Amino acid sequence: MSTVYVFGHKHPDNDSILAAVMLSQLMNTLEDGNTYVPRRLGEMPLESAAILKSWEFPEPEYLDEIPAPEPGQERQKVILVDHNEEVQSVHGLSNAEVVGVVDHHRIADFSTHKPIFFITLPWGSTATIVLYLFHCYEITPTVAQLSCLLSAMMTDMVMMKSPTTTEIDRQFVENIGEILGLDPVDFGMNIFTNRATDKYTPDEMVAHDIKGFVINGKRVFIGQYETVDKNIALSRLPELRAAMESFRKEKNADTLVLAVTDIMEEGSQILMCGDKSLPERGLGIEDEPGGVWLPGVLSRKKQIAAPILAAATA
Repeated sequence: MSTVYVFGHKHPDNDSILAAVMLSQLMNTLEDGNTYVPRRLGEMPLESAAILKSWEFPEPEYLDEIPAPEPGQERQKVILVDHNEEVQSVHGLSNAEVVGVVDHHRIADFSTHKPIFFITLPWGSTATIVLYLFHCYEITPTVAQLSCLLSAMMTDMVMMKSPTTTEIDRQFVENIGEILGLDPVDFGMNIFTNRATDKYTPDEMVAHDIKGFVINGKRVFIGQYETVDKNIALSRLPELRAAMESFRKEKNADTLVLAVTDIMEEGSQILMCGDKSLPERGLGIEDEPGGVWLPGVLSRKKQIAAPILAAATA
């Protein structure tokens, strides 16, 4: 039949990587005639590399772009995980045939020529949805798969402190903890320590987990750098702001917003560059040289991107 690439967004985070790997394993278990192969669209997050290595799962190979098919050949089939917007996806996505989407974000510029497998749920992580699909197909995930899924869930929901966390997420996390015989919060903290955040360069802090949006014809990038001590990142503020501006110019973007999120203090320091009018209006703040501290802001999707997007239509 066909080889189907399964991948998350550019500049992947832990949820994007592990949800794609676990979904590929689930789909291959179903034996529908296709072969599902996970791919990544950027550098491997340290915590993803660590947990995949611990369970002897191979890292997904890097996918740079999808070329146009040769005459008479079929398009490369793909499943989009943890995203559905073209600006966040692989170069040459228009050359591919999207056969599925598994996501927990807004639905933006997405359309297909025929019906596809499309599941989006407003839950705290894509990994939660993948685990739900295991149950739907009556496939029991292995201990290794549960560990990987729990890793993604805890990081994407910021130890279940994020406002995106739902009761369904909490039930799944509790069930995994009981099956694995561990405390999910302790497990999650160990995952965060694998990031070794003090070793990231300012360029990596900016590009580590950043998503692009097209808002009223403007290219807006919103990044999030999660740490257990924001002061490590902010001690390099001049370099960090220079890295933000460099990234913005490289991507030909109008605006860049970076949230330095401290999971211990439960809030985010917001930095901006380029045209600041939209994020300032959406977040109700004015950029300051040292950034603006927003207590309780942990979710990029719900507490940063959503109000910025809403401000564009206000």
